[in-house]
Amino acid sequence: MLGLLFVTIAIFLGSYAYGEGKYRVLFDAGHAQSAGRHADWVIDDDLPTPRPARPSSSEDWSGGLSSWAFDLYKSGRYEVESTREPLSFGVLEDPQDLSRFDVLILCEPNADLKPLEREAIISFVKAGGGVFLIANHFGSDRDGDGIDSTGVFNKLESHTGIHFQGKGEFHSWLKGGHHTANFCTEGCLMLQGPFGMVERVYLNSFGTIRLLKALNSSATGHIWLEGSRPLDMDILLATASLGRGRVAALSDSSPADDGTTPVPGKQLYNGWLANGVQNNWLILNTTEFLAVNGLKSGR
Repeated sequence: MLGLLFVTIAIFLGSYAYGEGKYRVLFDAGHAQSAGRHADWVIDDDLPTPRPARPSSSEDWSGGLSSWAFDLYKSGRYEVESTREPLSFGVLEDPQDLSRFDVLILCEPNADLKPLEREAIISFVKAGGGVFLIANHFGSDRDGDGIDSTGVFNKLESHTGIHFQGKGEFHSWLKGGHHTANFCTEGCLMLQGPFGMVERVYLNSFGTIRLLKALNSSATGHIWLEGSRPLDMDILLATASLGRGRVAALSDSSPADDGTTPVPGKQLYNGWLANGVQNNWLILNTTEFLAVNGLKSGR
């Protein structure tokens, strides 16, 4: 067992070369991310690598997260892939094992993670990886299986200290749109990163986050509802450290949505380029924050 652990860490440390010096981001597409009329939380229909391999614009890829992935790609510092396979860590024969990536994106999964997948995610973060958890409001159970993204992510809260408000809890479902510039005042790399300065964000029908510092004292809020006090509730964006890696959590999926889908009958909303806000820069800066602050950045 100890020998396997050393091999796994060696692969994790060495996999940067596999990406030719670029950060590698894996978008999960295997947990009903496209269930329902208002969701297509994937970057492209082609897996694992979106096609064409050298897109000229985000429209060359097809999913609601295509602009996110394309903007990472066009920066010249990122490679992106998608997976519908079970998430693993330390499975050497798996070409999409998390040890081969810097960041895992989980955008509004509607099917639950299996226990082994949760273990893999936590092991990945502790070893230096970054995970971006993007939920929606409570009750957004698009496939009707009894669990939504808030429930999926709350099964990780004993490690992250990040709780998405659920049934019967305050501000678990705020309908309509909401602008906010209620940000942390210093040290907020997600708001002042290389992709741009975030001055205002917009959310559309969403929930909030509450911190459980008794479970993880590093859990920290960075964006709150407009008018709320910057405490441990009413949070829209939070982060936490775990081992050598980091977790970021956003309480709404609409900022990541570019409104595009090839699937007839779906109705998406373009929050990525919403007028007068910088949702796209927030998402991209947060991805950068996760990529550069883990174990692999020290190579």
